[in-house]
Amino acid sequence: MVKYNLGRYVTAIVILSIALFLIIAFFRGNLSFNSLDTIWEDVTTTITFVTIICTLFVSWAWKWKIFQDWLVPFPCLSGKWDGEIVSTYNSENRSIPVNVVIKHHFFNIQIKVKTGESNSISTCGSFDIDEDRGLKQLIYSYQNNPKATVRERSEIHYGTTRLEINDDANILEGEYWTSRKTTGDMKLTKM
Repeated sequence: MVKYNLGRYVTAIVILSIALFLIIAFFRGNLSFNSLDTIWEDVTTTITFVTIICTLFVSWAWKWKIFQDWLVPFPCLSGKWDGEIVSTYNSENRSIPVNVVIKHHFFNIQIKVKTGESNSISTCGSFDIDEDRGLKQLIYSYQNNPKATVRERSEIHYGTTRLEINDDANILEGEYWTSRKTTGDMKLTKM
């Protein structure tokens, strides 16, 4: 699982809060801190600004490279990906081209995979990132819905995928396994 840098998040928020409080007090001329009313006004203004900054961070600033690795443990994978899967279905080991769309937000990730015969959508997803073990992986479970015209040979099924993320976060490569007892390899390149 991802080791969120909670200590770093808390430290960053505390430092940001103190700095903003002092800046606000300075510009309002309240550095003497002799009135509880003015201190309370500065505190509420600081809380408002910190809330706005945290909201902006979680909404989109977390994707910036400046926050990667030290504060945000996972890369942003949002975008379109092209690649192929090599499936063991019916012992064919055939290569199937895939188009993938990943929507990645700070608190969740959604993966949609499309082939010529089916669509898959993730039901849950997470990262396994551990520097000590040298792991940087995306792991997700999905439901696959084949087109109606191929369902007599390819039924609706569930599966799980484990993909290694390369250092530049532009190649995902790994394997999958399904409830119909098939497996395969997958390699994706970001467009």
